[in-house]
Amino acid sequence: MSISILREIIEAEKDIDKSAENARKKAEKIIKDAESSAKELIEKKKSFLEQKNREKLDNLRTGLLEISRKRLEDSKKSVAEIKKKAEKNSRHAVDYICSQFLGMEK
Repeated sequence: MSISILREIIEAEKDIDKSAENARKKAEKIIKDAESSAKELIEKKKSFLEQKNREKLDNLRTGLLEISRKRLEDSKKSVAEIKKKAEKNSRHAVDYICSQFLGMEK
């Protein structure tokens, strides 16, 4: 009877060892799956954020180009106005010089 009890104990220990090994393997698999899932989520989020940053940069670039175009357009208008005033003033200056220093009328 004592031998059969020892055999039962040994069998029980083997079953416990198998269960423990199975539990360890399941735990390792769960950890590997979790790591894999986490890496995948991180990569997806990283790609998403990179895409958002590219979109923001494109929007900023477009906005800056629009601002530059508008400022250039405004500057061209200002230059045209200044040039027109300068031409008008130069005619008056010539007339003034002629009348004051040369005593001539144009």
